[in-house]
Amino acid sequence: MKLVLTLLFAVTTLSVHADEKRIYQTDSHGNIQYNKPSRTIQNDGRIIETDPYGNKQYHKQHYQIKGDNIYQTDLVGNIQYHKPS
Repeated sequence: MKLVLTLLFAVTTLSVHADEKRIYQTDSHGNIQYNKPSRTIQNDGRIIETDPYGNKQYHKQHYQIKGDNIYQTDLVGNIQYHKPS
């Protein structure tokens, strides 16, 4: 029973993160810098900074993709239209 619950939880966890896209920093030669912070783009268009271990840094600045524009958001996710992006 525990094995079934563990497998079910693992599959659910993998399917939730499967749709997110990661953007990594690169050096001048085009090599991916896995040891530096990256950005995660979620399904709803939110862009969140992510540390090298994959933990999302919710306390840092977020952005939201809306149409062809990228806006800054507050920690809750409300778009700050009066701030430049």
